[in-house]
Amino acid sequence: MPEQATDRLVRMLGILTYVERHGDTPFAELAEHFGVSVAQVRGDINALWVASEPGDSWAPIDFSPELYDEDIASLTLNDALTQVRLSPREAVAVVGALSTMGAAGALPEAGAQVLAKLREALEEPVTVVGEDHIGDEIREPLLEAIRRYRRVELEYVDALDRRSTRVVDPHRLVVIDGHAYLECFCRRAQDYRVLRLDRIATATVLEGAIEHPPTDTAGFSLTPAFRATVVVGRAGRFAIEDMPGVAIEDADDAVVATFDVVDPAWAAGRLLSVAPHLRSVEPRRLADALRRQATAVLDVQR
Repeated sequence: MPEQATDRLVRMLGILTYVERHGDTPFAELAEHFGVSVAQVRGDINALWVASEPGDSWAPIDFSPELYDEDIASLTLNDALTQVRLSPREAVAVVGALSTMGAAGALPEAGAQVLAKLREALEEPVTVVGEDHIGDEIREPLLEAIRRYRRVELEYVDALDRRSTRVVDPHRLVVIDGHAYLECFCRRAQDYRVLRLDRIATATVLEGAIEHPPTDTAGFSLTPAFRATVVVGRAGRFAIEDMPGVAIEDADDAVVATFDVVDPAWAAGRLLSVAPHLRSVEPRRLADALRRQATAVLDVQR
């Protein structure tokens, strides 16, 4: 059976950890430890060497060329594990993959060591402050799930007092306009969401590892570019009720929503999903972004 890319990634990171911990190590010893051939170890070290050349996004790794010619791995520079420079998306993807293998009992000892070191390197204190009163029974499970890269099952009550059960991949707790939110990927909506913590009735940590990394878009930034006002029919309310800092007022058969916009394209994409129900969009900057996206969709369909 061909080797999976994830298996090789685990072994390559394991080689770095092993050599860093034990010092100069013969290829034969690495081959025996990881259950592969000397030729495979040589190939893994070559891949690590090439992948860390200047200009690459991976942190610098350098081996002694003299000892390499003698089939000995000797690290002369290794910032790959001592200074993790992965983006949030890359870091969560790697940790999530390793966690999934561990839960399945398929993670070798070297992989477990790498996972522990990555978690330690990536660990950041998470604090939540704001005007909302969030009980420990909600906050603590969410913080635990974020630290352990685990899914969470939520009982969520939306702005219309409708209760639903959602399984999410949690990413971060933030405060926007004095209110605490959970940034996550909602498996029910199959999209990224920002859920208000004071609307979460229960939170249960699941054993499954998260599969969706944090979004790369600017929609989750905490610095708004402007504030928008949108009038939408009641049937389209779901698309705007969890916008960051949103305020919603009823207006006959429609609702008026006011919310912060960081990335007009991101907000326009959300509004496009309920375009038939939109009555008005302000300011013009957001309306123009919505118009551009709608035109692009129509051009594809022609």
